[in-house]
Amino acid sequence: MMQEKFSRKWFPLAGICLGALFVAQSLAADVIPSSSDPIVVTDGTPTPTPDPSVTPDPTPSTEPTPSSTPAPELSPTPDPTPTIDSLVVSSASPSPTPVPPHALADQSMFLRVAGAIKADPRARSVFIPPVVAYGPEYVLVCASSNATIDVYQKGFANALAKDTLAGDYSNSILVSGKTFEVTNILNAFNGIQITSNSGGIVGKHLFLRFVAISEPSLDVKLCNDGSSSNNRIVSVNSIGIGMDMKNANVRLKNQK
Repeated sequence: MMQEKFSRKWFPLAGICLGALFVAQSLAADVIPSSSDPIVVTDGTPTPTPDPSVTPDPTPSTEPTPSSTPAPELSPTPDPTPTIDSLVVSSASPSPTPVPPHALADQSMFLRVAGAIKADPRARSVFIPPVVAYGPEYVLVCASSNATIDVYQKGFANALAKDTLAGDYSNSILVSGKTFEVTNILNAFNGIQITSNSGGIVGKHLFLRFVAISEPSLDVKLCNDGSSSNNRIVSVNSIGIGMDMKNANVRLKNQK
């Protein structure tokens, strides 16, 4: 009985003591800092406490802000290193300017052309005797007349190779090429023929100029660049038979 009373008396007291001990330990834990937390010594200025409701954005924005002024475009920088093509062009010598056909400084040549021919006064055309010329490699013959000049095939204007014949069957013609080729054209088909456009052929003439040239050409300006010693004039004269000839008595010798 005594022990039961003693137990009932001391149990509440023991519970009070245990509760007081628990509270004392909790207060000691709040006052004494933990060894794992750093001790910060301040100068008395209160440190602002960050607002836990605001969460900082750890990733900064990488999009650039558009500018109202566009950036200037950079022009491509030329390559200062010369290319192989430029080296070839710069090192190559310029092409020489081609020299046009021209009269040679040396105009010496051999010519044989009839100075005058005789024709029937009733004739309207006549053939010129063969022309002989040699010396230069290329020659230009300029022919003019107060009658129609016809060379090579007769009766029409011939069209030969380029830079060979011009003006055939007219009052002025040009013939160029190698010297022997030119004389062959002039002497072909009985030679040069001149035909009067009105009246007889007597009194007409043919003027020939021979010019030594660098290459075949039918440039009429070259006709004046030759030597005057190579010019020839062929005149057409009458054979001396007039239209007013009369019949006369012919006395024959008596025969025995």
